[in-house]
Amino acid sequence: MVTINAEEVRIPRGAREAVARREEVVVLNRERPVFAIVHPDTIERSVPRPRGRTVRDIAAALAQFASPDPDFVADMNSVLSSVGKVPGEPWERS
Repeated sequence: MVTINAEEVRIPRGAREAVARREEVVVLNRERPVFAIVHPDTIERSVPRPRGRTVRDIAAALAQFASPDPDFVADMNSVLSSVGKVPGEPWERS
């Protein structure tokens, strides 16, 4: 965001009063909007929030799922033993 001093711009009184009432002021050039003047509190709300989820949100989501089957490890070991030797590296030829 770029900031400038108020002395560097001339904003009409009506526009200043509208912004003070938290109204957006749109500036036109040849009947087309070129920029808007908004109250600073509005800018803070429009700043994008960080992406992703908090650890608390992830933990709450995981808590909703069922616990793993206690026999899962034994089942996987029996599957692996029936398959035979597996490569040490995932890209190694079997």
